Amino acid sequence: MLRPPRAPAMRRLVFAVLFGVGMALITFNLGQWQSGRAEQKQALHNRQVAALEAAPITPQQPTVDLDNLSYRKVSLEGRFIPGALVYIDNRQVNARPAVQVVQAFQPKGADHVVPVDRGLLLRSPARPREAPPMPGQEVDPAGHGEPLVLLATLLPRFAQSAELRGLSLGAEGQVHTHQSNGVSVWSNFDVDLFGQLVGLPVSNYVLTQQPVLVQAPAGAAGTPPVQALAGFHHVAAELPEQVAKHRGYAFQWYSMTVALLLLTGFFVYREFFRGSSS
Repeated sequence: MLRPPRAPAMRRLVFAVLFGVGMALITFNLGQWQSGRAEQKQALHNRQVAALEAAPITPQQPTVDLDNLSYRKVSLEGRFIPGALVYIDNRQVNARPAVQVVQAFQPKGADHVVPVDRGLLLRSPARPREAPPMPGQEVDPAGHGEPLVLLATLLPRFAQSAELRGLSLGAEGQVHTHQSNGVSVWSNFDVDLFGQLVGLPVSNYVLTQQPVLVQAPAGAAGTPPVQALAGFHHVAAELPEQVAKHRGYAFQWYSMTVALLLLTGFFVYREFFRGSSS
């Protein structure tokens, strides 16, 4: 039979049990936290998928609820302002240097503009630092054509895809700017600078004409597919989803909890009970 350990050994036994169970409780709670994060990310992903699949909206005001309207399709009638555009530097299309075009779109009858990510333009391999020409300006350089209907996607507070990164409204810190071929080239997007460039109030949201998909099909060597449209290159961006990562972390913490309990039980039996059995 097993005999209980004597008083000095009993204190060591209690400490060993408390330490092992305490560590197991910590890892179990970490697993619970990661499981909760996975549920939150799953709920967010479900809302984003529903937003992408919902009918387009037509915002009339320059301010919208970004938390509830992110990834909604938007339909606006109006026109692009020709000179109100900037190129965002350090972009790539299939490993080729490019710039991202952000142009002001003025809805019909509105006194504000909406920044629109129109896509990417490839730079000349022979002149990689020179800004490429803007498509369509040779046809309508003054931008006095008929109003058009803009179909785009409303970006969240911070666009998380590789090609749409940086297009968040608010202070972005110091933005490096320079002129090339008559176009202002920026290192990042800044709403205050954009408002000064346009001379009109700027909406609190950004639209993109590049595709945002629930699951982007992989192109060659796992790269996202690129589509040429009206002179721009559009890179398919997959909707961000991090549920699997949190579930993996949760599994690791739960596994560690089981391992700690088993090791604690084995240690207690070996050190305090095995030698006292008869």
